[in-house]
Amino acid sequence: MTIQTTVLPASAVRDAADTEARGVVYLRAPKNTFTGRKAELAEVRAELARSTGAPAVVLHGLGGVGKTELALQYAHLHSESYDLIWWIDSAVPGATDAALAAIAEQLSPHWTGTKPSLSAQAAWARAWLQQHDRWLLVHNNVENPALLGDILGSLRRGHHLITSRYTTGWQSRVRLVGLSVLPRTDSVALIGSWVPFASPEEEWHAGQLARELGDLPLALEQAGAYMNQTMTSVEEYRSSLHEFLDEAALDHAGNEQTVAGVWALTLTALAESNPLAVELLHTLAWLGPDGLPRELLAELTASPVRITTALGLLHAYSMVTLSPEEVTVHRLVQKVLRDRATREAAARATADGPPPASRGREAAERILLAAAYPNGPEEDPDTVQLARLAAHATALSTTDPGTYRPGPSRLFADTARDLCERGQTVQALPLLEAYARQTAGCFGADHPFTLNARGAVVTSLMAAGRLEPAADLLEELMERATRVLGGGDLITLHIRASLAEVHLARGQLQLAEDEFAAAAADSTAHLGPDHPRTLTLRNRLATTYEKGHQFDRAIEIYQDLLRHEHGGLTHWKQQYSTPLQLNAATIRNNLAGAYVGAGRSAEAIAAYREALADMVDRVGADHPSTLECLGNLGYALDAAEQREEASRIYREVAEKRVRILGEDHPDTLLSQSNLAYMLLKTGEPEAGLELCRKTLVQREQILGMLHAATLANRKLLASAYDWIGDLTTAAELFETTLQQHREALGSRHPETLSTLSGYAICLIQAGDAPGAVPLLEEALAAQEELSDPEGIAAMTYRHNLATALRDTGAFDRSEELFTTVLEQRTRRLGADHPDTLISIGGLARLYQLTGDLDRAVPLYESALTGLTATFGTDHWTTRTLAGYLAEARTA
Repeated sequence: MTIQTTVLPASAVRDAADTEARGVVYLRAPKNTFTGRKAELAEVRAELARSTGAPAVVLHGLGGVGKTELALQYAHLHSESYDLIWWIDSAVPGATDAALAAIAEQLSPHWTGTKPSLSAQAAWARAWLQQHDRWLLVHNNVENPALLGDILGSLRRGHHLITSRYTTGWQSRVRLVGLSVLPRTDSVALIGSWVPFASPEEEWHAGQLARELGDLPLALEQAGAYMNQTMTSVEEYRSSLHEFLDEAALDHAGNEQTVAGVWALTLTALAESNPLAVELLHTLAWLGPDGLPRELLAELTASPVRITTALGLLHAYSMVTLSPEEVTVHRLVQKVLRDRATREAAARATADGPPPASRGREAAERILLAAAYPNGPEEDPDTVQLARLAAHATALSTTDPGTYRPGPSRLFADTARDLCERGQTVQALPLLEAYARQTAGCFGADHPFTLNARGAVVTSLMAAGRLEPAADLLEELMERATRVLGGGDLITLHIRASLAEVHLARGQLQLAEDEFAAAAADSTAHLGPDHPRTLTLRNRLATTYEKGHQFDRAIEIYQDLLRHEHGGLTHWKQQYSTPLQLNAATIRNNLAGAYVGAGRSAEAIAAYREALADMVDRVGADHPSTLECLGNLGYALDAAEQREEASRIYREVAEKRVRILGEDHPDTLLSQSNLAYMLLKTGEPEAGLELCRKTLVQREQILGMLHAATLANRKLLASAYDWIGDLTTAAELFETTLQQHREALGSRHPETLSTLSGYAICLIQAGDAPGAVPLLEEALAAQEELSDPEGIAAMTYRHNLATALRDTGAFDRSEELFTTVLEQRTRRLGADHPDTLISIGGLARLYQLTGDLDRAVPLYESALTGLTATFGTDHWTTRTLAGYLAEARTA
């Protein structure tokens, strides 16, 4: 998940705190035929009223059971309990931010006479919602629970009511309320609200009709509307309906069959009285179900009066819902219409001609194209209309047959680009997929246009966390691009770099290294060593080496890149305007980080100071990149045990970020975490714990409970309790954090495995080594499958498992693991690397516990000499080994 944060001026934040709302309600009118559901309404109320800041209630159930109407009834019924109620059609891309911006406009005069960005208004509304509690947001038709994680995590003082077909994928604190079909007595009462019964026989027929329609509220509404509109009795309607239900059974099942039979009878009546209404409904079937602007339908006929009349008739038959500006169609009605139209088109297809268009689809495309390209299809699109109609373009894209048509193809591409530019990359996925299908249909699967289009799909897949399908797609694209374009083509290089990034995201460091190395070699051979693409690929290869603790290899690349300052880097700066793209300052910053990892603290500090001076000169002392580099310098000083200056720098960065970015900006919260960690290390545990706790609360409120930064902060807090010796609290926090990592990232994600190992180490320190062993067995097995069995993470988990086994008395297996990991670390990291020395110390401790002091003492002495040179005599690792050595010598 990508969180985009807009920083408000302090005056705007104060304005949000001081602004009051009284009776602000943004809802459409409820149906006056609503019947029953008293128990469900009471359950929703009880769950939401359980406590202040109760997370959310999800109304779930199959299509047609009345989830939306129940939510609407609840909001109106309890409107006096809230100062603000706002309805959000969540299936529409960008609807949440648009709703928040509308709340800001409604509540605050702060925006009067200004032209604020939508993100600024949405940020103001978030600030208001975070500081008030008598509000209700209704999120209707949520298709992707993960996309609500940010809202549910950061806005917790009021109430959220959600309607969705989905019962999985929600945060653990969300409460589920299921909706099924109506009880029979309520079904009969609903029919009676449309056609009052004149006799007991009619009421009996209504009960039979309700049974035949499966007590489905949507079908009952449409049947009642038909009888009301045509003055048909219930018995007559039942007699006519049977024929249509039998026909619908040939093509549909379940609720679809019921709705198909009802609407077929209704459409037969409509076709006789107003054929335009039937065509209009078929057109609406291909667009988004909610919020279609009525004025767009004028494209279908020269007579606005005819459109208004047709819409009115559809509304009277309960086939659509109207407001003065928009028209809404139920999803189940749309699906049944689309399915029928698709089958009829397939029946008309011939072997030698293109497939005919499904009924209504071309008209749906026409009205969107007319709105998005008011100056003609060859001109630039109206970006306001693109954003407004994104949901309808997306609906078209999800049913696109893949036959190339220039208009829809461009609409899909332009809408996807607009969504990505507004940070809604996940929502752009169906549009990008449809565009890629159309491009392949026109140009072929191997054409560069198609390869680029399908490569864009990967971006959305990665943003959605779907790394496996992203990797599969990239493997296929790599084969095609290499075969058709060659390994040195820019498209091929981009695909290979994307594949490396996917491997990196999956924790498969060796595969990422291989791909980046191959891409860099191809780029060097075909484009030259000074080409910007070559330099960026080599830079990413170096950062990947760093992640794998291959610091010497990373350093070698960074140092070589710096020699290109007057070659490719100069060309880069001339070609790109961003002041801190790939240049000497950023490379030197990366080089300094590699020096830190390699234990070359003096060189790291010198490189950071040089990079910092360059950045101050280029972009100023308060630029985010400058502050990031300054914070990195603090980290290097900390690693070199120069904690007084490190603490001063951490404080300076935190204070500047508060002043420049605000207290709740993610970068500010990162600085607070760093400062909290420093306070813990420098003998201020209470201050460190308090700051760590405060930062965690802020991240939970702003980013959500399961955001990566929130999880990292909770893990840090667990480590903080471990640090001060409160192992019980630390273990509880580690366990909670581990469960949340599993929920948010999956059990095999590298961060989940790291947390699993941290929890196990905490158990070892608490004296529960037997409890730690299965956790470390799981972490090691998963990491060995995930990446290189001799990778850094795998060696770490192997070392920790050896430690746990040693403390349980399983000395033989512990010795085998210690010996293995020592050999691996020596070969991969070098004999003087701190991790290698720690493995020597672990093996020495094993020999000491088994009474083999002749082997333990020289190993302790060897490890202690190296660690003292790296960390000094006061580091906890050094002190611990010195104590063990003293014990061994006096034993």
